[in-house]
Formats: sequence, structure tokens, C-alpha cells
Amino acid sequence: MRISDLTTLPLKAGAALRDRRVFHPTGVLCAGTVTRLAPDGEGLPVVSGDIVGRISKGAGTPGALPDFAGLAWRMQRDADAQVPWDVLMVSSTARVLLRPTRSWPAAQYSTLMPLGYRGAVYWLRAHLQTPITGEGLALSAVRDQLSTGTVDFAVEQARGGGPFTALATLSFDRALCGDEPECDQPFDPTVRSGAEVTLLPGWLTSLRRAAYRNSREGRGAE
Repeated sequence: MRISDLTTLPLKAGAALRDRRVFHPTGVLCAGTVTRLAPDGEGLPVVSGDIVGRISKGAGTPGALPDFAGLAWRMQRDADAQVPWDVLMVSSTARVLLRPTRSWPAAQYSTLMPLGYRGAVYWLRAHLQTPITGEGLALSAVRDQLSTGTVDFAVEQARGGGPFTALATLSFDRALCGDEPECDQPFDPTVRSGAEVTLLPGWLTSLRRAAYRNSREGRGAE
């Protein structure tokens, strides 16, 4: 057994006991589009198209209580090939530090790990553009917004330690489902990261891959 599997086995047991995700157990699965804003060939190979995403609470705190806000989405291709690409983000500060938030508009999202692409290192961050109203960090406020309009995020990229610039806009226009078992859509950037994009560093990617796999297996997800 690999060390990465051994150290993440408690996640498998925890998911089995809870019969749900260990990470971001509550959320709203939704659908929409990604629209590239950066010039073609500049930075990461995001292309415009349909996406499936999930807006979630990291610890699953009830109701409107503060939590780590999560944002995930899957693109069906990138500029290099017809290969799925998952991106996971969480509310953070200084690119790599988790930070809980009291409301959806207050959160700034980061991948926490940089992305490698064609010899360069990139960071991704995002923030909400839609003025979601409602109390605190309630998922019901996200559902209410999707029932009447869109939930939009601005996504930015930075090469190395350089400044962030506009990369794309995410626009979710409908909710697909909530936390029912049949709606469990696993997002995993350690196994779906496009054709040439990689998470860095490699050792942390291996540990994260094992953690996600054990969580999926523990709750019986595909």
C-alpha cells in the first residue's frame, strides 16, 4: 500500500460512516457556461463551452453559518484536446491559505495549488459577480438566485508571482440537484486536468488524489 493511500484511509472510513462527502458535503450542483476572456494562447488553455459545477460548503455547517465556500466546475475540453478538466476552488487568502467566510459575495476563491502548463506555473482565483442576497452562507440563497437568474463568477489567472488578469467568466443558469445520493458528481482535478495541465507539486497531488479516491470509495460514489 502506498503512503498516500495509508495516510488518507481515515477519509474512506469517515465517508462510509457519514454516507456523504468528507470534503464539501453540502452543495448545489448546477449547469452553465464558461466564456474565455483572455486572448487565445495567453495563459491556461480554457475555452468557451458548457460546464457543470457545484457551489458548496466545505465543512457542511447548517443553514447560514460561516464555512469554507467551495466552487468547482468541469469543462469538457480545453484548447489542446477533447479531454475533461475539473477545477476546484475554496475560499482563501494569499493564494494558499484556507479562509472561512460569512457570505457568498465576501469569498475569494483559490485552487490553493498552482497549475503547470507548458513549462510555466499559473495560479487561479475567482470571485462572485452576482449580488446574492440572503442571510449568511446559506445554500438556499444560491438556489433562489438560480431559480430567477444566473450566478456568475470572474476567473483570473497569474503566471508565477505576477499580477492576476482576466481569464474567463463562469455563468451558472440552472440548478441540477442538491445533496441526494444520485446527484453525487465527484470533481477531481488530480485525475481530470485537461490534456497538458498538471497540479503542482507532484507529491501533494498524489496525496490529494488518494484522499479524493478514498472519500469516493467510502461513500460508494463512482
